[in-house]
Amino acid sequence: MRFAGVPSGRLEFTAVPNVIFSELLPLLDDAAALQVTLRLFYLASQKKGAPRFVTYDELRADETLMRALAYQPQNLKSGLEKATAHGALLRVETDGAAWYFFNAPEGRKALEKIARGEWGVKENARVAKPPAVETPNIYKLYEQHIGPLNPLIAEELKEAEQDYPPEIILDAFRIAAENNARSWRYVNKILMDWARRNKYEKTRRPATKRRPVVTGKLADVAKPK
Repeated sequence: MRFAGVPSGRLEFTAVPNVIFSELLPLLDDAAALQVTLRLFYLASQKKGAPRFVTYDELRADETLMRALAYQPQNLKSGLEKATAHGALLRVETDGAAWYFFNAPEGRKALEKIARGEWGVKENARVAKPPAVETPNIYKLYEQHIGPLNPLIAEELKEAEQDYPPEIILDAFRIAAENNARSWRYVNKILMDWARRNKYEKTRRPATKRRPVVTGKLADVAKPK
């Protein structure tokens, strides 16, 4: 099956915040998690009233989503778990059912009220703790953001893995991807610059506010290609 393209004429639109593309999309490297997140965002946006959430049963009965997931319930469960782990979705459990909120101000306020018992739901409703996210190792990051490994690069990655904490390596790859600089040289220069200045620039800010972190003499060497 092939997408026929966006038709001409009057169309309906779903407003999507830019932060989903700049911040969330790079985190969802799993197809099922991405499909579940986007479909849930759409389904929640079609609901009226507040707060808006989608139940597991609604997702399970959604033909469009299940077709994308090859009609495999385990793909739905895996996608929901990974999307929740990455912070895209928020989960509430009650009477064996699961409700999913998109991680937006409205959803976070609803969970706060549920946690305080102020939302008027059943007493056994509880906010589920998101599963832990396993930080991908440097080799997986390289393959995801740059390409296939070779022995020479693998040796350089091994040395970098010993020199820098995993979360710093992850942020360096993210910055490189946001600047469309998909090369190990660029990532390595970011790490070297942080080490040289003894300053790690945390990057959990909107991408539009970020600035290249490679400065001085390193800037010309590390320009994106």
